[in-house]
Amino acid sequence: MDKPKLNKLSQEVINQIAAGEVVERPSSVVKELLDNSIDADSSKIVIKIKNGGIDLIEISDNGIGIPKESMTSIFDPHTTSKISNIEDLNTLLSMGFRGEALSTISSVSNVTLLSKYREEETGYKILFNENGKSPVKKVAKEDGTTVKIENIFYNIPARQKYLKSPQTEYRKIHELLNSYFLIYPNIHFVLEKDGKIVKELPQVLNTKPGDIVEKRLNEIVGESSSFLKLYYEGSGIKISGYTAHPSNHKSSNPKTYIFVNNRPIYDKGIVRAIYEGYSRYIPHGQKIDFAINILINPELVDINVHPRKEEVRFENPFRIYSAIEDAVRHVLSKELSYKETPSTNNFAAIRESFAKQSSNSKLYEPTNIYNSNKSASVQDTLLFSKELLTDIPEDTQLPWEEGQEIVNIFQIFKKYIVIEFIEEKLWMIDQHAAAERINFESLSKGKDNIDVQNYLVAVELNLKDEEILFLEEHIDFFKNIGILYEIKKNKLILKTVPVEFVNSDFKKVFEEIFSLEEDIELLKKNFKKLRDDILATISCHNSIRSGQRLQKEEMLDIYNKLMDCQNPYSCPHGRPAVWKLSLSEIDSNFERTY
Repeated sequence: MDKPKLNKLSQEVINQIAAGEVVERPSSVVKELLDNSIDADSSKIVIKIKNGGIDLIEISDNGIGIPKESMTSIFDPHTTSKISNIEDLNTLLSMGFRGEALSTISSVSNVTLLSKYREEETGYKILFNENGKSPVKKVAKEDGTTVKIENIFYNIPARQKYLKSPQTEYRKIHELLNSYFLIYPNIHFVLEKDGKIVKELPQVLNTKPGDIVEKRLNEIVGESSSFLKLYYEGSGIKISGYTAHPSNHKSSNPKTYIFVNNRPIYDKGIVRAIYEGYSRYIPHGQKIDFAINILINPELVDINVHPRKEEVRFENPFRIYSAIEDAVRHVLSKELSYKETPSTNNFAAIRESFAKQSSNSKLYEPTNIYNSNKSASVQDTLLFSKELLTDIPEDTQLPWEEGQEIVNIFQIFKKYIVIEFIEEKLWMIDQHAAAERINFESLSKGKDNIDVQNYLVAVELNLKDEEILFLEEHIDFFKNIGILYEIKKNKLILKTVPVEFVNSDFKKVFEEIFSLEEDIELLKKNFKKLRDDILATISCHNSIRSGQRLQKEEMLDIYNKLMDCQNPYSCPHGRPAVWKLSLSEIDSNFERTY
């Protein structure tokens, strides 16, 4: 057996290994380059993306630029102007700092760098590709830097094949950019996708880095939400931002943005602290949108615990979390509490106040139980008796099990279909569960088994950017179940739906689909597993509801279609659709022996 031999890795291999930690996907490249542009004191940054960043990522800024003398060494590993010794890490406030970005990126892609330093008369250009570093050449350029990244992972096929679709990679970039758009309102951002400008956010006047302003927040989250301004200062901590009005709570997919010293990060403890602050104001398990920036002495937080700088470690996390919870409780108490107990005189004013906060306010509407329910009960009893005494047509014979014949069929409580069979059996069918099962299996068979209806006037839906991108990725899935749409100017144009769903509220349909998974990226990742859940969600929306009165013909139609289903015994969510009883079981319940 040969003795193991130690190999000294080449710098190229070392860089490629390092790239695996820093450059996970195109969005990682965007993050590194954006950090550098922000540190260069830029007031305008243009981001160009082609094919989800797989073919091209180009970021141009009007910052201070790179001096000619630094152009040749800027690709060297661990070359940075941000720090010079280990102590500098303790007081660091810049975004990029390790000197890894261009070195690792250039090891897995082709890089073109153009830059003009503000104090120099001309710009310079350098290339880095499979042939190494090119000579530095003069180039006509305005102040600032342009970095062009092409063919990411071209030299590591194993990494390249694990990239997702261009739509998914672009969506990851878009999600990342939203954080930067939000925390840097002082910067004019332009986003170009495949040659077209898809977003342009001019500078917000009189702002500075770290200012979370409602104008930008509304542009990113959507103006449908109503926000309360958050502020706290004490014990060396300053907290600012916005948090959603409690009436805007949701079951999933909240838009949450956390920044520490203007750096976008994620921290479960901070999220938990915010929801603890809401504990008296929203139902348990509900979520809200928020954007929060925490300014803290850099010596009290470690930003170097994650290769991509996505997490931080606080010296005293309990103090941070307590301050956040107190800040949230304070703003909610101040904005939503009333000194007087609501009375007949001021209830209208309180209602109006909530309505102003949000058009989606969830207000309690009392019901007159003594009028509506009593009359409905009498009417239902009379109608039930009429149905019970009316036999179905004599020639109706609907076999479910071989040889069975129906004696009677009727509806009770406007919820259940009751069927009496000649074989001394009684079946109860949950009308809503049965209708869900019928719709679900119809959709599962695909478009060849679905009758579709074209809208005379296309229906337009305003959805969040991430939701639009998700639907753009899965347009073929929805087309296969008869839901045809196109996307124009960040709007979903609904053109065709299955006939049974033509009157459905598809805004709610899509909202419920996105509520299946808290994170849209996880919804994408688990798409195959959740496919049936999505179909079940859609199926529910035009199904016959509990409380809906049915004619005898409708009951027979449900019965017929349910019997054609592969699984007629449960709805697609797993709830029972049918309950079987024999005459002997009924007799036993009444202790009858004859």
